[in-house]
Amino acid sequence: MGTLTPGRIQLYAPVDWFDLMADGGDHEATRARCAELVRLTYPRTAAERREQFTDALVAWHDVLYADGVLMNGIVTAPLPSSGEQAAWLVFAGVVAVPESPSDLDLGELMTSVFAEHYGAAPAYTEAYATDMGMGFGFVAQPALPGAVAADAAAEGAEGTGGEPVQVGLAGALATPVGGGLGLLVVGTSLNPLQAGELAGLVAVIAGRSVFVDEAPDASGPTG
Repeated sequence: MGTLTPGRIQLYAPVDWFDLMADGGDHEATRARCAELVRLTYPRTAAERREQFTDALVAWHDVLYADGVLMNGIVTAPLPSSGEQAAWLVFAGVVAVPESPSDLDLGELMTSVFAEHYGAAPAYTEAYATDMGMGFGFVAQPALPGAVAADAAAEGAEGTGGEPVQVGLAGALATPVGGGLGLLVVGTSLNPLQAGELAGLVAVIAGRSVFVDEAPDASGPTG
């Protein structure tokens, strides 16, 4: 995420979900929580296989931590509105933004980054007020091609092999009025029709989180 000034942020996030990054750089605590999640999720699976699942989660944690990701929340629960099962991943990290940005600046930044990755503009964008000062969100239903689509299909999305798989995607960027730093929250859903509900969660997390004036913890990213 580039070179950023050290600091701290108070993340506003659900207390009842599993956040892979909750223990920061504490590898032992992270492994213990991952092992418990795997045990509860696959109680009848052989211990050796559960250990492999735990190893994979810890390895993913290490990749995210090294990249400065502060949060990787997992939502697997029926939606209150429809009862449909949600399978969401929500990520958050601090990014650099222009000094004293306007709503237009944030919009152009978000849409240009999105277009660079997906080759098209988001389906819906909106500027909104946040506890930090200002924010900008988007909703999209991009099709993931090739190997990425195959990986998504393996996790339960429709589609096989190299066929494109459409997913739900929502993002929000919140920043103080003076800019400089911002919190970027991005969520993905295996069901593209759940993108709107996912966007509500993403917008709240970005909108209610704030940077705090406190000496940084030398152990690594905090949240």
